[in-house]
Parts: sequence; C-alpha cells; structure tokens
Amino acid sequence: MQSFLLDLPDGGTISGRIYLPANTKESGHIPLLVCIPGGSYDSDYFDVDPRHSIFNLCTYIGIPVISVDRPGYGTSKSPAVVEDDETYAEVQGRYFNSTILPSLWNRFAKQSNATTIVLLAHSIGAMMAIIAAGSYYGDHDYPLAGLIVSGIGSELVEGPRKAMIQLLADSNSLIHFDTQAKDAIMLQWPLKHVVGSEMCQHTERLNKPIPREELRDINMTWLSRWRQYTDRVTVPVMHGLGEYDGLWISSRKAIEDFQRAFPRSPRVNCEMIPKAPHCVELSFQSKAWYLKCCGFAFECAVSRGLEIDSNQEGEL
Repeated sequence: MQSFLLDLPDGGTISGRIYLPANTKESGHIPLLVCIPGGSYDSDYFDVDPRHSIFNLCTYIGIPVISVDRPGYGTSKSPAVVEDDETYAEVQGRYFNSTILPSLWNRFAKQSNATTIVLLAHSIGAMMAIIAAGSYYGDHDYPLAGLIVSGIGSELVEGPRKAMIQLLADSNSLIHFDTQAKDAIMLQWPLKHVVGSEMCQHTERLNKPIPREELRDINMTWLSRWRQYTDRVTVPVMHGLGEYDGLWISSRKAIEDFQRAFPRSPRVNCEMIPKAPHCVELSFQSKAWYLKCCGFAFECAVSRGLEIDSNQEGEL
C-alpha cells in the first residue's frame, strides 16, 4: 500500500492510498475496487489496522484497491461549482463519475491489470457513489461493473438527525465531531460490544473535519432526491446495514425499501449485518463484510466480462 496524489484534467486533485498486486500478469476478469469513505473520514478509514483493512485482505486475494480522499479531505480538491438547483452531494457524486473515476482508470487500469471498476462506499460516501452510479450511462471513460454500499439506508433515525441539524445551525463551515459522541453513534461504544475497545484509540486519528454541506445533504435533502439516482443505476448492487446502526433504521421494511429503490439493477443484494454498528468496517464484522465485498466485486467483474465476450461473439 502506498499513498498517491493525482492531478485531474480540470485542475482538481485526488489523493488517497493504493495497493496493486505484485503479480499483474494474471489474465481474466479482475475488479479494481475504488473505496469512498463517509463523512469525517479520509482514505485511512479502509485501512485502520491489520484486522480492519480492505488492503490486507486484497493482498491475499490479489485484488487491486484504491481508497480515495473525497474532495474536502486530504489534499483532494474539486473546482466544481454548486449551482442553485443542485446540492453539494450531487455535484460531488457527478464529479466522481465525470472526472475522478475516469482519471483513476486512465492512470491505474493497465498497471493493475483490472478489467472493471467496482465502487465500495460508506455512509455519506455511499450517497455520492449512488449519485455517481446513477449518472453513469456506459459512455464514460471507465467500465463500472458494480456498486457496494454500507452505512446508508432508506430512513434516518430521528434523534441523531436532529442532533446533526443542530450542529449545522451552530457552524458556518467545517464541523468537528466530539470523539466520545462519535464513538457512541458510529460504533455504539460502550453501549454495545460490537467493536474492540482498542478501536476507540483510533477515533482521534481518524476524526476529520466534515464540510457542513455534505452533512446537511445527508440529513436534509438526500431522501427527497435519492430515487432520481437509484432509479438509473444499471449495475449490480450490494448493500449492508448494521443491526445497530445509530443513524439509519435497520428494520426489515427499511432494508426492503432500499432494495426496491434500484429497479433497473440486474441484481440487488441487501442485508442487515448482525451485531454491527454504523461503521461496520471498524467492527468485529469488518473481515466478514470485506470478504463479501471482494467476492461480490469478482462476481461483477466476471459477469460484465462474459457479457462483453458474448456480445462480441454475436457480432461476428
């Protein structure tokens, strides 16, 4: 794993970390996992320690993986402007589709030997990944094969939502989460024993200022606009929501509602992850979730590759 900084064609930049397998000669259908973290987290979220790392797992499995700092985090920046009829999340999600993902593919596809991109996103990052996937029509300069999201649902928990709205009222720019409150909401610590106590030692390091615009969007505008994008997603979707998610309701009905929101997707796998908090990637269920993500990514890459092969044979 190593850090990277990539200049984008419009003057923006994208930073993060990347792992490329040493042996890139293997042929076949190989996904490039692009990981998009949620609010108040940067690319470290997907590589916290050896037991909570998509990078460690991909080292054994041989999947190339990129974890990005979204614009507003790390050294990533975007010159995109939010117009009056748009939200911050919509602009950033479409920017991923139009600029960031094509640039990552152009820079790393050949080196990684990947044949497709699969998005793996959490929470606010999942909101933007859904917008990106819903804005993708197959004619962009990268091959999207699948979408994996966690920490997002179809109905917000009202108490935490009101608390977030109060934070918005008290701030004009960046918002800093209190670490103790963050552990309680994101990890259900110490109320539930679903994360190791040592994970809380990483909270301060992982805690980044969050742009108020994205916190506003997830709590105040997203659920009135999200189906504009889910209706247009045409790739397979995998969705996981922790049983003890502190921000989203994880009832069977809520999860079924989320599943029904993707009518054009050929496959939508939705599940409640037992004994997991909002940040399932930081919990005891981290490895199990990441294993599912890697398997799903391979399935998406194989399905897309075989479909292309079949179409090409039909044209002969």
